[in-house]
Amino acid sequence: MDTFEKRLRDQLETLAADDRGRALLQLGLRGIQGGEQELTAGCWTDHGIAGCLFQHAYWQGVREGVFEDRGRPGDWIGSLVGSGLYGDVIGAIDSFDRLAKSRYADRQPRLIGPDRVRIRQAEWQEAVEAMLIDVLAHAAEAPTRVPTALGT
Repeated sequence: MDTFEKRLRDQLETLAADDRGRALLQLGLRGIQGGEQELTAGCWTDHGIAGCLFQHAYWQGVREGVFEDRGRPGDWIGSLVGSGLYGDVIGAIDSFDRLAKSRYADRQPRLIGPDRVRIRQAEWQEAVEAMLIDVLAHAAEAPTRVPTALGT
C-alpha cells in the first residue's frame, strides 16, 4: 500500500466510523456499482457522464428518493455529513485524485499544456469498489463508539 492509498483509506475509515459518513459512502458505492455513469478521480466531472465517488453518492441519493435534485451536490453532501466531516470529504476527493493519477492513469505528453491523463476506468472502478467494500465491512465490525463526557 503506497502513501496515497494509505491516506485515502484513513480518510474513508474516518467517514465510515460516523453514521452519516457511512451512509454517504454506501450511496457512492451503490451509485458506482449501478454503472449509469463512469467513475472519475478527484472532483473531475464530465457533464453528467462521469463523476467522483461523492458525485455518484449524490446521483444515487436522487435515484433512491433520499432527497430531491436541488442545488449543488457539494451543498447536499455538506448538509448530510455536517461541517465536522465535510473536510474529510474534501480530503478524500484530493486523495482519490492523487491515487488515480499515480497508479491508475496513463499520461500522454503534449507540446503545449499539461500532460493528458487518462484513467484506466475498469481497473480504477474495481479498485475503488474493493476499497469501499473493505472499509465499510471493517466499520460494520467495529464496536459502536459511545461518547463520554469530558473529564470522566
